[in-house]
Amino acid sequence: MKYILYFTLLISAHVFAKPINNSTAFYYSAPMPLAEMTFYSRVVVQPELITEHELNWLTQRNIAVYAYLSVGESFEKNTSSLVVNPNWNSHISDLTSTYWHKHIKNSANDLKERGFTGLFLDTLDSYQLLDTTSNKADQQAGLISIIEDLSSSFDKHLILNRGFELLPKLKGFATDLVAEGLYSHYSPLDNSYKLTAKSDQTWLIAQLNTAKNLGFNVQVIDYAKPKNRLAMAQKIIKNGYAPWITDGHLQTWGTSNITPIARRILIPYNSDIKPLIYTTVHLKLATMIEYLGYIPDYIDVAKRALPLIDPSLHAGVISWTTSDAFYTPAITNWLETNLGAVPLLVMGELPLSTTLLIKLGVEALNVLPPAPYELNYFAPWFKGEAATPPPIVKPYLLKLAPNATALINIKAADGKIVVQSAKTKYGAVVVAPWLIDTFPMEGSKWVIDPRTLLTKAMELPPILVPDTTTESGRRMLTLHIDGDGFSSIANFTGRPYSAEVIRDEIIKRYKLPLTSSIIQADIEATGLHSKASPKLERIARSIFDLPYVEIASHTYSHPYFWTALSGRKKIDEDDTDYGFHLDVPGYDTISLKKEITGSIKYIDEKLAPKNKKTVLMLWSGDATPGPKALELARDAGVLNINGGNTDANADNPSLSHISPIGRPERDLLYQIYAPILNENVFTNLWHGPYYGFKRLTETFEITEKPYRLKPYTIYYHFYSGEIPAGLDALKHNIDYVLARPNTPVHLSHFAKIAKDFYFSALAKNNDDEWLFSSKYIRTLRIPSDFDIPNIAQSEGISGVTQKGDYVHIINNIARLNFDHSQNNSKPYLASANVVIDNWQVNGAVSFKAWVPASLDLMNGRECQFTSHSGERFKGITHGKLTHFKIPMGDFYGYLNCAGTAP
Repeated sequence: MKYILYFTLLISAHVFAKPINNSTAFYYSAPMPLAEMTFYSRVVVQPELITEHELNWLTQRNIAVYAYLSVGESFEKNTSSLVVNPNWNSHISDLTSTYWHKHIKNSANDLKERGFTGLFLDTLDSYQLLDTTSNKADQQAGLISIIEDLSSSFDKHLILNRGFELLPKLKGFATDLVAEGLYSHYSPLDNSYKLTAKSDQTWLIAQLNTAKNLGFNVQVIDYAKPKNRLAMAQKIIKNGYAPWITDGHLQTWGTSNITPIARRILIPYNSDIKPLIYTTVHLKLATMIEYLGYIPDYIDVAKRALPLIDPSLHAGVISWTTSDAFYTPAITNWLETNLGAVPLLVMGELPLSTTLLIKLGVEALNVLPPAPYELNYFAPWFKGEAATPPPIVKPYLLKLAPNATALINIKAADGKIVVQSAKTKYGAVVVAPWLIDTFPMEGSKWVIDPRTLLTKAMELPPILVPDTTTESGRRMLTLHIDGDGFSSIANFTGRPYSAEVIRDEIIKRYKLPLTSSIIQADIEATGLHSKASPKLERIARSIFDLPYVEIASHTYSHPYFWTALSGRKKIDEDDTDYGFHLDVPGYDTISLKKEITGSIKYIDEKLAPKNKKTVLMLWSGDATPGPKALELARDAGVLNINGGNTDANADNPSLSHISPIGRPERDLLYQIYAPILNENVFTNLWHGPYYGFKRLTETFEITEKPYRLKPYTIYYHFYSGEIPAGLDALKHNIDYVLARPNTPVHLSHFAKIAKDFYFSALAKNNDDEWLFSSKYIRTLRIPSDFDIPNIAQSEGISGVTQKGDYVHIINNIARLNFDHSQNNSKPYLASANVVIDNWQVNGAVSFKAWVPASLDLMNGRECQFTSHSGERFKGITHGKLTHFKIPMGDFYGYLNCAGTAP
């Protein structure tokens, strides 16, 4: 009975998690705004604009995808075409035509085969534009026949666009009806938005109410510019209809009863000039863009057209290049055309556009003022990490434009002022070398502050931040091992393998969630150590058998240069110290399938216990896989991690040495970077000092303050078990973290969260509440500009940290209320070292505790946890916090708080 009650409570806690949203979203552009679509249970798209991977992504999240299908018109003339519709220059079809019926049926079958859930049937009224000589009744009969046939194919999952005259005859063949133009209409002839006449509104409302009385779900699509959409949506809601307010071509993301928060920063680059992975904007600035909660949306102009800028999705544009060849006329014109739509930040080399530069605050000087030059002004809030300004040899010749504010300027020998950075209402400009200063043997530093560059110069507004560093209010801890050194003989008594030392001294000693990998050719019978293979494989199995270890592959032969395999850079094998991969007999040419798919199959069949499979691919060598490698990993059903360059230490504690979360490739593929690099970097490529990995704690501190940028990550190789100094360094790092608040998780848990950063979305509803959608992210960071949320008035959250900086999310969609006019005395979670699956005050609670559970509750003096077996756990209260200790393991039970409403 207890189990039945528990699961009843568990289900009830999640059934009502999703905010009510009756609208269907319409989007006729590409690529799909997948993250924003997760606020809707149904979306309508142009079928030719959605990719297979986008369609699968939405389907996997139970979002019904409807394909647009024009029933009454075609843009291509055919044997069924009758006349031209002058409004759209399209051809009105003969609905009695056998050819047209067959065409519609074939089109629908193709859409069903592709995986669409239903159809949005447009141009149902086009036959009414035919002249009086056409038989209207025959056209109507033909239309009804088409719709009946489509209804059978798609199990009534049809949305009708108008078709009011025929609704009584279509009852039962479609579920929904959409009508355009209740309060506004769009004119394609002059690209204008106009309000509809009062008489037309009255007529349409009568038709919509008739449709509702017939049992159709009714939605209104109206058209407006972004700033006018919310007011129009609210007006439609008051009349009892679900709204969707968008542009006349439905090519921008619309507003329903929620308004999207734009998070995407468009960043054009040219892969023919430099691949994304080597661009400075990705390597240096993307980290801060992501920290602020925004998504770098890279546009490879060598492979795709520049997109329509949509203020509903796009928060800004950043152009940072070091190449004179980057600014083609197309890019320059795109930037000019979109001035004022969203903030623009231009960095490094400048486009040859007087109009563009003046709008950003600078004008070109005609004559070079005489040297030497000295720094004259540097806005205090704009100064970065570099203690001194960069050498000023040949400055950009710029003066301040009207209505602009100088951020950096220099003075020439004749006293003339030369501007190097400025801002206006349109955005900002910063020229080289005032960005990153590179020092021989010392790395690099930011000359300007990357945070204020984005928040004050570019003026990105503060938003709630999907966080990839924190779980249940405490900094995440991940541990993972690359397979290198598994077969090395360790310098310990008995000459054990390094893998045995790591297993016994680290893995079994700490019993923390850990991801372990092997290199197939290093341990298999036909590999490098055939005689020792039986023992090496037994050691691998003994590690993979451990309940807290998850399994990963570190490839077949450990390729060193994935950048060459992807074609990004040519590397001469004669110039390397160790070739392209491990010297496996008979294996001369690298096969991606053997390295990825084959190694995963070997592990699953030969090494993994029956209850486990490989879950991760840990990239080897330079860890820069191309899209084909990432695709093979995805096809094998595994996540991927490694790469990146986060190696900041006390010698150079610079943000320029901290990598972003990951990098996109084609078809929704992402490489997720290792949060922090491994001991190889700290030990001079494992040449010593072998205790150097102890400096990892410096990186922990730099990535915690002033900004928590990364989780605690202890990433190492089996060769750390070769030498006592390496082993001691490893223990030092683990002990350091365990002495501080943390939440241990598997690396795969982090990988899911990290990738989902790029697929999470924010919005606001009509009550000015924030909405957050994510499949895996369970933490939102609250900027200092925000208040803390009212827990009692919010939904889908379990609590907030005592400092008010992190919110704990428990549902795929959460609603955050910041109105404190009502008292908030409800018990809530402040922090814990567990991963919470379900949380309900006076209801079901479940979580995973890899170590003894530690939970702190606010207002929790009267609370107690009761496990499914009946064991009770009471807390100890100190001030406002009540602290609970619960044994490690999977907890299923209840949180009972006397006198508190659920």
